[in-house]
Amino acid sequence: MASAASRALAAWLGLGALLVAGLAADLPVFPALAIGWLVIYFIVGALAIADAIRLARRADLDVAQGSANVVKIAAIPFFVLNFVALTRIVVSVGADDSDHFGFRGFLIALLFVVLTYLVLLPTSAYAVACLVVMRRDERIGRVFYGLHLILQFLFVVDVAGAVVVIEVARNRLGTARPPSWLSRNLLTGVLAVASILGAIWVIAYSTSIFGRSTADLIWYLASVPALAFFVLVAVPIVPLVAFRTAVRAFLAGDLELLRRSTRVVKLVMIPLFVQNFLVGAVIIGFLSYLPLRMAREPRDFWLIGAVASLGLIPTLIAAFLMLIPTSIYGVTCLALMLRQRLISPRYCTMHVLLHFVFVADIISTLVVARRARSNG
Repeated sequence: MASAASRALAAWLGLGALLVAGLAADLPVFPALAIGWLVIYFIVGALAIADAIRLARRADLDVAQGSANVVKIAAIPFFVLNFVALTRIVVSVGADDSDHFGFRGFLIALLFVVLTYLVLLPTSAYAVACLVVMRRDERIGRVFYGLHLILQFLFVVDVAGAVVVIEVARNRLGTARPPSWLSRNLLTGVLAVASILGAIWVIAYSTSIFGRSTADLIWYLASVPALAFFVLVAVPIVPLVAFRTAVRAFLAGDLELLRRSTRVVKLVMIPLFVQNFLVGAVIIGFLSYLPLRMAREPRDFWLIGAVASLGLIPTLIAAFLMLIPTSIYGVTCLALMLRQRLISPRYCTMHVLLHFVFVADIISTLVVARRARSNG
């Protein structure tokens, strides 16, 4: 159940997402329209903050968590599109301001960041209200309260923090629901589709068994890692569903669900990451070919390294960002095992770190899943 003020804030965020989408797509958006939206948003946001304070005073945790859920979900498209619009505008303005070394682009970026942060504040009001109510009733500890209070005022992690706060509130209210079949299998299904297409590309590219007639198919399938990055990182709906599922399993003490999910996800993703590595290698080789042909002396090879890094660094960053969602279940499984005193803090810390290292994450997952099964 959500309050009327939270629904109004969510609706206005939806309208704002359409305006920002116009900026991101380089469509004409009248400045007066954007300013008008911002002014009305601050009014609606002030009403939402007042509503959250009222709910906190009344200790109405049920309405507060429902309102927090509605607002945070509505805010996701706005902030994703806002980031795209910010990047496009800063690059465009900065490129046209070569006489001042792109200083105008920097000023616009700073203005966007400040305004975006001000937009963030009302979206965190209801989650903060939940924290205040639960802390006042001693349903959560001081560390949990302090940590998640800070997270609510930081970009990106505020959404993950809100998911945890909402699910903890539902758990304390006794209204928590078990994860649905779709939420349990959504991340696995997305990775499975991407990995099947990736495996076809790897086989076709490595052996050329399909002949020249499938060159177009191979070319199109080379975009699978980019599409996977879009689904898993750029528009993080699937990871958020997986994260909510993991939090629900943690609060319910469902170690079997976490153990099974982390193992399946890590094994299913392997073909996709193999393709991602090979596509990155092809790009790096393509970028390095011309400098290799031009190199005449040993001192010229620094140019090859510099050009190769243009492909290597973005590839590694993108692969690492894609690795993070696949480690959600594994890290949560380790946290639950630590909570149930099945593992030591040192064991937990070591395997959490391994979950964010290429290749080692798969080995760590198999070890953790086996241990969870033997202790389950």
